[in-house]
Amino acid sequence: LQWLKDPGPRNEKRTLFCDMVCFLFITPLAAISGWLCLRGAQDHLQFNSRLEAIGLIALTIALFTIYVLWTLVSFRYHCQLYSEWRRTNQKVRLMIPASRSPHPVPHSLLSAKLMKKTADETTV
Repeated sequence: LQWLKDPGPRNEKRTLFCDMVCFLFITPLAAISGWLCLRGAQDHLQFNSRLEAIGLIALTIALFTIYVLWTLVSFRYHCQLYSEWRRTNQKVRLMIPASRSPHPVPHSLLSAKLMKKTADETTV
């Protein structure tokens, strides 16, 4: 969600949304087309038209191969974009434990030196 809210490059978000819309339209179309091709091949096999049946089966295989390759390439591309975004836009939270006493009391010379050293540093 942070990536979607990020005001960074809008082109990457546009390609993600376009690919999602294409996926939502192409998936049912590919399923219906494949089913119709296989039903046609089945009918051609019953009427002894083996050449047409083989052509329809080859068309179904080509259709699903292209669909799967497009899906994998698109998914891989968007995963790479997301990984790059996560690598360059890290959100870091510094957790400082709450002290138990309101004013820490140094118990030794070493702790007094450490307290002085940390006082000179800036807390992030």
